[in-house]
Amino acid sequence: MKVTLLGTGSPVPSLKRASAGYMVEVGSDVVLIDHGPGCFRNMMQAGIAVTDVTHVIFSHLHFDHCADFIRLFFHRWDIGSPGLASMKVFGPPGLKDMIDKIFGPEGAFKIDLTARTNHSNSLEIYRSRGGEGDRPWPEADVYEVRESDEITGDRWKVVLATVPHHQPYLHCYGVRLEADGAVFAYSSDISLPAEKGPAKPLYSLAKDADLMVHYLNSFSFDMEKEKEGVPTKQQVVGQLAEECRVKTLVTSHHGPAIDQDGIRERVIADVAKNYSGKLIWGEDLMSFELG
Repeated sequence: MKVTLLGTGSPVPSLKRASAGYMVEVGSDVVLIDHGPGCFRNMMQAGIAVTDVTHVIFSHLHFDHCADFIRLFFHRWDIGSPGLASMKVFGPPGLKDMIDKIFGPEGAFKIDLTARTNHSNSLEIYRSRGGEGDRPWPEADVYEVRESDEITGDRWKVVLATVPHHQPYLHCYGVRLEADGAVFAYSSDISLPAEKGPAKPLYSLAKDADLMVHYLNSFSFDMEKEKEGVPTKQQVVGQLAEECRVKTLVTSHHGPAIDQDGIRERVIADVAKNYSGKLIWGEDLMSFELG
């Protein structure tokens, strides 16, 4: 399988980085894991057409992890042929309501979609692509999942684990994708004090991973607060990866405060204090072949 980093940034606007998003190409499927602002353009830059996307999995519903789904959903419907298979969309509770409030008959894009399903110009384009009769409203196969659920596709499966991030106001999942004997793990966002150590659910996700993408944001001054016997957040990330025997650890979700010359190198060195594997500071459009 091939993993591409579509977005390695944070909620803070950046000309350098898109917000969170990752793409896995395996078998006949293209799987997007989160799709924050800027990811759609980077997906195109990586050579993937919107009609190639088969599955979308959301770790949680913060806007920096899902805002470009609007473009993805809209364009896939608007330019796809009538015979295009439905996209499968998975995410935590609240996903169906979010999609309905954006694309439903009474949703935010009601005016736009009413025009596109009724105006003669739109109908002409639709029929030129093989459509017949009335143009249907856009839809997808949407599934709200719990961590006990398993998601499967062509030669791959995903298992989820709840990770600590903004509960009880939202659900947040870390992701483990297994395909062709290889493992890609994604921490999602983690909100946990360093003194508590690695988030326990991450151990099952990260175990023996060939590649793990781990949240590393807003830690730039953590080293200044290090106390004897208390690790920094960066060291905790390295500890997790080392204990789980992660082959390659990629940091992501970098905000401007941490993504600066001098600070970047210090943070990476701090992660490496506890991790002996391959360590990479994630950048948009990096890709990794696994298996």
